[in-house]
Amino acid sequence: MPPMPPQGLTVLAALRPGEEEPLRAVLRAIGDDIGGGKARAAGGRPHMDFCRSRNIHFARFAILDDPDRGASRKRLLFSSNYDGDLESHLAELVEITADMSAIWGPCEAYSGVDHFADFIRAHSHAPGAFYIAFRDETVHSIHRAIAIRRGLRLLLDAEPAPALMAAIAGPSGEPPWIHAAPRLAEAATRRIVEILRQLARAAPIVVDALRALRRWGIANVFEGTMKITASLGRYPFFRLVNWITRNSLPPPQSIYSSVAVDNCPPWMGLAPGDEIPSTSDLGLPPSFREDVIPQNQLTLVTIVDPQHVRRAGAVLAAIDSFATRLAPPGSLIGISTIHFVRWLLIDDGRRLVMLSDYDGSWESYIDEFAEMILSGLDAIWNTSLGFPPAGARDLPAFKRFLRSHQVPAETFFSAYPDETVLNIVNDRTLAHALGDAAGSRAAAALQRMS
Repeated sequence: MPPMPPQGLTVLAALRPGEEEPLRAVLRAIGDDIGGGKARAAGGRPHMDFCRSRNIHFARFAILDDPDRGASRKRLLFSSNYDGDLESHLAELVEITADMSAIWGPCEAYSGVDHFADFIRAHSHAPGAFYIAFRDETVHSIHRAIAIRRGLRLLLDAEPAPALMAAIAGPSGEPPWIHAAPRLAEAATRRIVEILRQLARAAPIVVDALRALRRWGIANVFEGTMKITASLGRYPFFRLVNWITRNSLPPPQSIYSSVAVDNCPPWMGLAPGDEIPSTSDLGLPPSFREDVIPQNQLTLVTIVDPQHVRRAGAVLAAIDSFATRLAPPGSLIGISTIHFVRWLLIDDGRRLVMLSDYDGSWESYIDEFAEMILSGLDAIWNTSLGFPPAGARDLPAFKRFLRSHQVPAETFFSAYPDETVLNIVNDRTLAHALGDAAGSRAAAALQRMS
């Protein structure tokens, strides 16, 4: 039986007035010392030792504005992607944290570690859409696949052919091809099981559709779905749907961008009622903590037009259904740089939050999104205030829109910071190829060498 897919936790908790900057200093220190070396040397300093975690894939802390409570009010965002159940995850968070009160104490409703689980449940938010690149992989299995690949590289560098053959040969020294037929049969069986598993995973998509229709309405679901699929003609199914429904992207209004030539003015609202994160007033750029490792994080908060909240919810429901039921490992509509991404409507639908963990630079990430799923970007954010009139096709204006609403992370953790999605795809393939009896011996030998 495959493992439970990784889970996502999003916590938003109001901060007490005056506690914002001391908390920011604590979180900044944790982020600057994610490995924990300085904290251990200093002794007694508040720290969350993420590197001790056995189940956290990615995590972040950020401080968001909380304008509904007041112009200067803030709230704490904690986001994690983890293996196992929530109770085990929360117990591990307590286990790896030195001085829980320094991190969670500034939150209004926090009343101590004994009530931490109740506090988290009361302040957690379910995503409207959640994509997981590898639904059947845990932190442990990803690390194991990485170790096998690294060990294989060492083995091939040391003694290319003989050493590898010796590692994968049976106890009698027989070459692996002697048992080729049983291994082929086993591989075929695994493939059949995988196909059946995919069919079982996809089957509930009809239930998803009915649930979305009941919650968001037929018009919103239809319009939202059509906006998503308008630029997906490279897929035969979507091309047929677009042809039947006469669905396509509207013609561009201009060949010129709507963004000003001077692209370095102070950040400000892009439309009446728009909100810009106040971190820009602190001199903290949206790109803070980007490009430190091969992976990056993106936190966006946009304001949803009150007239289009239901359509925004319908779009997220369609994305979630596709991501959960149909997306193959390591690819979201052809985008192969996303480890995890989720969108959620908060504050009774007034705001849309995006939390993404991805590979490469911010520029290349947005470029890939615009190239592969242009209409999807329009569908997600054209309900938000300040979205460019020409949509994501006006790429400079779209990037300005995103940067204007980006909140920098004070702390960002990855359990495998040097691994891209494509690396993990290749590592999985290698690990699965070594999944038979001979391969298990090879895998054990390779892990010992890594």
